[in-house]
Amino acid sequence: MVAFRSMSRFAALCSVASIGSLAAHAESPLRTRIVLAHYKEDVSWVSQYTGKENIDVTVYSKADDIPEVAGALVLPLANFGRESHTYLHHIVHNYDNLADWSVFSQATTPGWGYLIGGSNNGHLNDKVSFDDYVRPFPEGRDSFFVINAASQFPRAAQLNRHGIIVQGLPEEGPEMCPKQGADGWTDWWFTPDHPHLRSGDMLDFYHKYISLDK
Repeated sequence: MVAFRSMSRFAALCSVASIGSLAAHAESPLRTRIVLAHYKEDVSWVSQYTGKENIDVTVYSKADDIPEVAGALVLPLANFGRESHTYLHHIVHNYDNLADWSVFSQATTPGWGYLIGGSNNGHLNDKVSFDDYVRPFPEGRDSFFVINAASQFPRAAQLNRHGIIVQGLPEEGPEMCPKQGADGWTDWWFTPDHPHLRSGDMLDFYHKYISLDK
């Protein structure tokens, strides 16, 4: 998830993130736009935000059957590029008209944890809620990021923040990085069964566009 203020400040994806706009007007109520990257997820949870004052919701769907979401703007997109493409599409096509505070997220119901093949895949770190991303300019900051994972290329190894796989750790919270530094992360791990590796997309993209060795 990603939340941020409007442009000239933009950072990488952390499942959910928020970024605010340099054009925000202190005299008028701030407007927040939640931008969701949808494929086949149940988006009924969005109704708790569509009726709120000063909050707009845009759902970009790459599904064959576009969902109906009352009170939200639902737009179809071609199915490539994963959620990163969705977020960048929104930024590029709304560059001069971004909300005061923009929240970028996959369309899965927000909740704790990420386990491949498990039911706990809401992508939130422990002690962090989706509302933490929706609240504009927390403590005066112009963005809200909680980094939960990292990948190492070309090995395609990954590591995870402890708070996204274990609940109740006293040192975990809404900080961008674990307070205990390197001790707040798992060891590097690799599995050929990871969905990104099974499809081949992740490593193909790395070699073709980043390392430029293909």
